[in-house]
Amino acid sequence: MNISKAIRKLITLLLAGMIATIAIGQTGDAKITGEEIIAKAWKALFGERHSKDIKSIYFEGYFHGSTVPNRTTVKRPNLFRNEVQSGVLVFDGQRAAWVKRGPDKDGNPRIPELIKPADWKHFEVDIALAFPACFDYPSELKGIEKVNGADAYGLFVQLPLGGNVTYFIDCKSFLVTRRLVSWDGDPNEELWENLVDGYIDYDGILFPDGYVYQGREGKEKGLYKNFRFNINPEDGLFKIPEELK
Repeated sequence: MNISKAIRKLITLLLAGMIATIAIGQTGDAKITGEEIIAKAWKALFGERHSKDIKSIYFEGYFHGSTVPNRTTVKRPNLFRNEVQSGVLVFDGQRAAWVKRGPDKDGNPRIPELIKPADWKHFEVDIALAFPACFDYPSELKGIEKVNGADAYGLFVQLPLGGNVTYFIDCKSFLVTRRLVSWDGDPNEELWENLVDGYIDYDGILFPDGYVYQGREGKEKGLYKNFRFNINPEDGLFKIPEELK
């Protein structure tokens, strides 16, 4: 009888230990603050550099199997330029426009034009995907979720023009591993998910090698290459022509 009680007690202790281990694994550091997470995420990406040390970034993106890259330049916090096959898009922090356009599919010339106002907020989201918005705008810690079996802190960022992004930052590496995007800020819309599963070291700075998303025929991965930082782009690169204003 005493042996039976001892066995039951041992089993109870083992189960308690297992539950405690699982709970720790699920909750990560329950006392950590959003500010601490952001500081650790910054250090994971940029090492000992300070926020003021990273002023701009440039990278090339390859999507949908294309061998011709989109060339993207971001100047913190809200200037954006994207050179694509069909022309050049810019966002000056408030408005967006095609400042250069190639001919249409029938060879007809196209002129520069202002993007419709309802879509300006989407460019702010594009910036937030290139450079985590939690480094430039207030964020809210939403708790912890699993991303590919690992714990990640969720940081919600409301962007000034209406869109929002939730970043999931791995509890161990403090690298962003998942993003949920609301392009328009509509609480009823389905969020767009993408996963970051790899980073490349560029002279001591980590930048994603791309991201995985739901493509036209299932999951696919867009690739990032040739990342550079502090390229000192002139503000004129992001300027909308006067005739479009």
